[in-house]
Amino acid sequence: MKKNRRMLIVDEDAAQAEFISKIARDHGFEPEHAEDGAAFRDIYTPGTEVIVLDLMLTRVDGIEILRELADLECEAAIIISGDADRRILNAAERLGRARQLRIAGTLPKPVEELLLRRLLDGEVVKPAADSRRINVQVAQTELLQCMEDGCIDVLFQPKVNVRSLEFVSVEALVRLQHPTRGILQPQAFLAMAEESGLINRMTRSVLLKALEQAAEWQKSSLPLDVAVNISPLLLTDLALPEMFSELTSRFNVEPGRVILEITESWLSEDALAALDILTRLRMQGFQLSIDDFGTGYSTMAQLNELPYSEMKLDQTFVRNAAKDREARAIVESSIELGHKLGMKVVAEGVERQEDWDLISELMCDEGQGFFIARPMRSEEVPAWLRHWNTCLGRD
Repeated sequence: MKKNRRMLIVDEDAAQAEFISKIARDHGFEPEHAEDGAAFRDIYTPGTEVIVLDLMLTRVDGIEILRELADLECEAAIIISGDADRRILNAAERLGRARQLRIAGTLPKPVEELLLRRLLDGEVVKPAADSRRINVQVAQTELLQCMEDGCIDVLFQPKVNVRSLEFVSVEALVRLQHPTRGILQPQAFLAMAEESGLINRMTRSVLLKALEQAAEWQKSSLPLDVAVNISPLLLTDLALPEMFSELTSRFNVEPGRVILEITESWLSEDALAALDILTRLRMQGFQLSIDDFGTGYSTMAQLNELPYSEMKLDQTFVRNAAKDREARAIVESSIELGHKLGMKVVAEGVERQEDWDLISELMCDEGQGFFIARPMRSEEVPAWLRHWNTCLGRD
């Protein structure tokens, strides 16, 4: 067992801190104890691998410390503890993840030994290979140069029908092949693309690559739907439906095989133009998906006013639903609502067997996530499909 793994326990309860320390030593950690938020500031160092953080501190509370850790670009796995309502712990966990912190899980008080050991044994406490890369931000000049050099790449993540287990569609996911920083995730460059006005050009590039690949799969007797993310900033361009229609015609791909995913949490500066554009896209046959469902503030209004054909459940709820009563209730009610509105419902973030079992039980239509398949290059899809069919006993 690896030794000298540094852990920091931030807890005003000395007895609980000692209990956690004892178990941590069994798992190869060398714990230090900060009795309050002020002491945390004196003890914390960037080499810390795990932080057990009590939310309910008096001088500087746990939420303030999470904010500080985000500012410090902390890469430690963080276990959020506390004698608090489960909904408060869950809210803190979501806040930590939103601040790009590595949240290993929650640990209600009094601390259960088995749960703590499971967290310390889990993959979540191991350093993430690409954890530093999440804080990379590409400048406008870099992004423009990368686009000029053809460095926009597209990966595809399979989605399967939950009932039949058939491979039915893929989501096209944009990546940036940076000449010195390697492959960058969307967090590093999408905001700049939107701010600089390059998002239209980037979206067109992604759509071109996705349609070209969809056409090739179609010729190979693999007719897949393909989903492409659309920035809400494009929903002011009244010529958008014509552009999309022209591209699908060029590649001989039916518009009905194209799913345009639009995040739920957007607020349109021109609601009339957005309604115009989305209605015309649906009239042309494109599918429209309300993405990250459950994370925005105008959900019901959007479902009532905009012509969506698909609801995509946010992965935060799906990932927690098997163990979290509130998250399960949200997933269950969302699936029921989507079906009552005549919409297909897709669960993203299906990462474990229990996630798959739950969405199967709740009669979700499609699933997407690491449990099914990771994003991959187009040439890897046939091999993945053969493996999938072999696992199902279909070969």
